[in-house]
Amino acid sequence: MTLDTLQEFDTRAGLAFADGDEELYREVLAMFHEQLNDEFAQLPEQLRHSSNELLARQVHTLKGSAGSVGATRIEAVAREMTQAFKAGNVPDDSLLDALQTSMKAAHKELAALLN
Repeated sequence: MTLDTLQEFDTRAGLAFADGDEELYREVLAMFHEQLNDEFAQLPEQLRHSSNELLARQVHTLKGSAGSVGATRIEAVAREMTQAFKAGNVPDDSLLDALQTSMKAAHKELAALLN
C-alpha cells in the first residue's frame, strides 16, 4: 500500500502538516497508528459507558491528532463529539458507532501501509 491508496486519509493535508516531507509524514502516521492501538483504542467503548471530562479531553486530543495526519472522518466525528460535550450533551450511539468505524478503518489502512 502507498500513500496514494489511502482512503481514510487526506494525504495532501497530512503532507502539508509535515511541510511536504513524506518521510516525516510516514513517521507521524506511524505515531498516530500507535495512538489508535494504545491511547485511543478503548475510547469508543469507554464513551458508551460513561462521559466525563477526561474522556472529553481524549476526544479533543484525538480530533487534533487526526487533523494533523489528514484522518478526515475521525476528525469530523471527534469534532461533532467535542461540540456535543461543550453543549453539555453526551454523544449519541450513531456518533460512537461512526467513531469506532472510522478508527478501525484508519487502523487497518495504516497497518497495511506500515508493514
